[in-house]
Amino acid sequence: MTPSTAPLLTDSAPPHEQKTSPWLIAAALAALTIVAYWPTFSNGFVNYDDDGYVTQNHAVQQGLSVQNFAWAFRATVMANWHPLAWISHMADVQFFGSHAAGHHATSLFLHVVNVVLLFFLIRAATGFPWRSALISALFAVHPFNVECVAWISERKTLLCTLFLFLSLFAYGWYVRKPGVRRYLLVALLFALGLASKPMIITLPFALLLLDFWPLNRLPVPCDPESRKVFLANLWPLILEKLPLVILCAASAYITVFAQGHSYAVASVVDMPLRARVSNALWSYLVYLGKSIWPVHLAVFYPHPEGSLPLWKPVLATASLLAFTGYCLRRLQDRYLITGWLWFIGSLVPVIGFVQVGRQAMADRYAYTPFLGIFVIVVWLLAERFPQGPQRSQVLAVLAGAFLVFFAGLTWRQTTYWKDGFSLFGHALKVVPVNYMAENNLGSAYADIGDTETAYQHFLRATQERPRYGLARYNLGNMLRRLNRPTEAAAEYQIAVQYAQDPAQLANAFHNLGVLLIEENKLADARAALTEALNAQPNKQNSYVARGLAEFRLGDYSAAEADFATGASLAADGPAVYWLGRCREARGNINGAIEAYRHALLLQPELQEAKEHLDAALSGGLSFIAKPN
Repeated sequence: MTPSTAPLLTDSAPPHEQKTSPWLIAAALAALTIVAYWPTFSNGFVNYDDDGYVTQNHAVQQGLSVQNFAWAFRATVMANWHPLAWISHMADVQFFGSHAAGHHATSLFLHVVNVVLLFFLIRAATGFPWRSALISALFAVHPFNVECVAWISERKTLLCTLFLFLSLFAYGWYVRKPGVRRYLLVALLFALGLASKPMIITLPFALLLLDFWPLNRLPVPCDPESRKVFLANLWPLILEKLPLVILCAASAYITVFAQGHSYAVASVVDMPLRARVSNALWSYLVYLGKSIWPVHLAVFYPHPEGSLPLWKPVLATASLLAFTGYCLRRLQDRYLITGWLWFIGSLVPVIGFVQVGRQAMADRYAYTPFLGIFVIVVWLLAERFPQGPQRSQVLAVLAGAFLVFFAGLTWRQTTYWKDGFSLFGHALKVVPVNYMAENNLGSAYADIGDTETAYQHFLRATQERPRYGLARYNLGNMLRRLNRPTEAAAEYQIAVQYAQDPAQLANAFHNLGVLLIEENKLADARAALTEALNAQPNKQNSYVARGLAEFRLGDYSAAEADFATGASLAADGPAVYWLGRCREARGNINGAIEAYRHALLLQPELQEAKEHLDAALSGGLSFIAKPN
């Protein structure tokens, strides 16, 4: 073999494994993936981040433009900096509009590309096409990956993985013939991965693992002499990764800023370190179990309040240490320690030592970490399965059975992502005590006007997690609909206390202020709406609401300023109408006429504006404010 085509592993596949065209295998992998995920084309958007990423994101809804490109690189909304993910969503809106099937098609296409890239990547590195195909097939149809593919908001994971695999290809190219230009390509692809999702931040450390296997740039340290050679070769390889580590540091700084700015990182008061460590250790063991038996999957697994029972982290620690020891004792089987540390290390950014969000674990986090487990399982089976005349056939049947089983589970799991009702209804069946599922299922019922059912779900959410501010806010909204204003105000005040980010805080103060206006508690309303604007200075509806409270208090100057600001932030007929009312109250007849005409241009059916305009033009205005 020439250097450009030889596998990087020192051993190579048996001759019979080289007969089938790799492109035929790749086509079969693509077809298997599409079939398993076919139900995704019938799915819509879900009421869990899809609004923030797509359906109610103003910049994304405008599609592709120079201004939106600039916004994508500045934005830290949704607690992340991932400009390429934003641009991908903008492109979908540009081409597919609000048709969810198009957005799902893009996600599935990216997953198929990742599956095919993974096959060619492992094949190029090891020379074993069928082992590579089986690992890629497991990656293609493992039910744990449904969340990344069927959830439109997880586009960032698919893009990040795409650039991860391309980075690994570039690194293999660099290893064959080290040089600055080849290294810069690795760095560029790594940077693009970081701009998609920061989970790729572990890449420099993963490359050190790949230096051990399958690239074989390090010897097995099995005796004193080989250990010396191992350490002598290790330090240059570590130094080789330092430029990539600098990119990691920059990404970590931006990520911490974005998550801190969005109040996404849990404090040690809300989630003590002991509870985080216990949950992280136990989660490793749960991930391992679900890699083999991926059933009872849910979109959200609540983080336990307080620490887990002591036996869980103890069992998890013992299990992790035991298998680590096994891998270290069998360093000659290089794939064991590489696959195991890939799994352990890739999960570190999301395992929960630094808790971002409220989940104990998440299916989407295992998208690439499970590759380490797949490698271990496939290589162990291939090398340790008993010899016999029908060995290949037996292995093929076993692999086929698992793939059919996983593909069937994936098909079924994909159907749960049809809408919010299916998604969170299923989550409640899997995890019956699930405040997030209760809250989001309540939101789905609220959206169709079923106030009583929504109220029951929000109530259960607050009972299960009393400090969950969003559920308190939603419960307040339902109580207001049910004409229970005193209870609604109490829930808004609790929501203010436990708001997780500035937007939640502003919404809770805003709705409290509007409720107080309805009860004619105008001074308290103005104070609440001022707090809303302190939390979110460009909240247009809070300017209008505060202006109304000030108008009714007789502070026409302050009200006019607020209505003017509200009208400048968004084209809003009522805001301009009330601006005219303020001018009318202050005796500015010409300014009032101008405002009423503008209001009617924005909203021709605004009858109050037409009546006041007619009165002004006929000279019938009394210049006495009449709040209505």
